[in-house]
Amino acid sequence: MNGIILYGSRYGASQQYAQALEGRTGLPAVSYNEIKDFSPFDTIVYIGGVYAGRTVGLAKTVRRLPTDHPFRLLVATVGLSDPSNEDSMLNIREHLAEELTPAIFIRTAHVHLRGAMDYSILQPKDKLMMKGFCTILRRQPVHERSAETQAILDGYGKAVDYIDFDALRPIQEWLESGSK
Repeated sequence: MNGIILYGSRYGASQQYAQALEGRTGLPAVSYNEIKDFSPFDTIVYIGGVYAGRTVGLAKTVRRLPTDHPFRLLVATVGLSDPSNEDSMLNIREHLAEELTPAIFIRTAHVHLRGAMDYSILQPKDKLMMKGFCTILRRQPVHERSAETQAILDGYGKAVDYIDFDALRPIQEWLESGSK
């Protein structure tokens, strides 16, 4: 297997996951914008933060992927959503379908990893987006809020960290399954 781990990270959680996966697998982890030629790789793991429904750098990476090369692709999205929340995972998959071409989407494995957010380092536009999002969420009656919604509201303005490196195990298994 000639593989690579790419990451698209704004605030560091995706990069942390990529570097931890590099340590576990020996595959190099590099920022998505550092690789221009994908022809040497038969296996690609893309780890990207999800912001407003888009995975950082994924669309740009997909445009550079060779259309005639049979590579394996796993996309690991990173965000605050709980992977056990089926509605959130369906929403993320729908957004992935928009970011990937249909031919690539149908052969792409997907894993969602929980990330982190520290309001003290957010860029102003991200702070504004979260303020608006939380304003919308607060309009929902308390008894109708999901645990995930309540966690977002409880963490507003603070630092929250859900990074769990044990969650990389399915990616490692996927990588091992292709090298046999």
